[in-house]
Amino acid sequence: MDYPNSVPSAGLVNGKFVDEDPVTGKPGSLIPASWGNGITQELLTVIQTAGLTPSETRTDQVLTALRSNKLFATAPQFDNSQSVATTGFVSRSGLQFSGFASYATSTTLTAASVGGVASFSSATPITATLPSVANIPHAGTLHILNAGTGVLTISPTGNEAIETCNGTFGALKLGLGDSAQLVKLTGQWRLYGGSVSDRYASAHSGVYGNVGYQRFPSGNIDQWGVGTTDANGDVYVTFPIAFPTAFSSIVAIHSGGDGAMVVQYAGSESRTGCRLKVRSYNGAVSANWGINYFAKGY
Repeated sequence: MDYPNSVPSAGLVNGKFVDEDPVTGKPGSLIPASWGNGITQELLTVIQTAGLTPSETRTDQVLTALRSNKLFATAPQFDNSQSVATTGFVSRSGLQFSGFASYATSTTLTAASVGGVASFSSATPITATLPSVANIPHAGTLHILNAGTGVLTISPTGNEAIETCNGTFGALKLGLGDSAQLVKLTGQWRLYGGSVSDRYASAHSGVYGNVGYQRFPSGNIDQWGVGTTDANGDVYVTFPIAFPTAFSSIVAIHSGGDGAMVVQYAGSESRTGCRLKVRSYNGAVSANWGINYFAKGY
């Protein structure tokens, strides 16, 4: 659509219509039938495409057409062009989940799962296999929940990888109520959120076993371990990790066939360990007596 520049008799001035000036006798511009028909047809095309019947008496049909759900097409799921975004497209863009799907058995997810929530529920162990990253655009997201009592293992496709928040690689295991939020990056899925990501965050990190530790978001750290007395009944405890700021307290018990008292040497404590003394009920000491300890710090 344009001004009728190709029609000399239209009388355009600087390419635009002008009014008649009766004082000077200057004629005004003419509107050619082809131009008037073209403008009308442009508007009728918008109205009719929206499924409306043109009416000579209504003056709001173009606005009604623009507000209808028939005028604009919803772009494909991962479209990144400059086309107009419909509400259907926006719903898949991350402002809300594109959908919620439930699975009771091991399932290989597809690109259609991206942007949505995949919820698994089984009383026995099952596996959720991620869609291949080759078919997913950069930064596509996927949320997975375990609503069952069976362990849910999240595995990549083929030789692709899942990287955790702390740079380790491997399958993820979700217990009842656990969740995992993943984002597609170059050549891999990356764990970036959900309850399972807490296991890899420094605020929640820990090591389990008979010697281990656990960090808490408050900054407190619990540590535990075992030790053995020397000939003097002393145990030199070295904590699994150094407390970043300070050692607070320790509780220890004798692990053996009879009662014994365990005390900490005053002033022996540090961020990395402490010294304990173990005596029997009658005050005797001996080598190779075992103890279990539980220490707190921050």
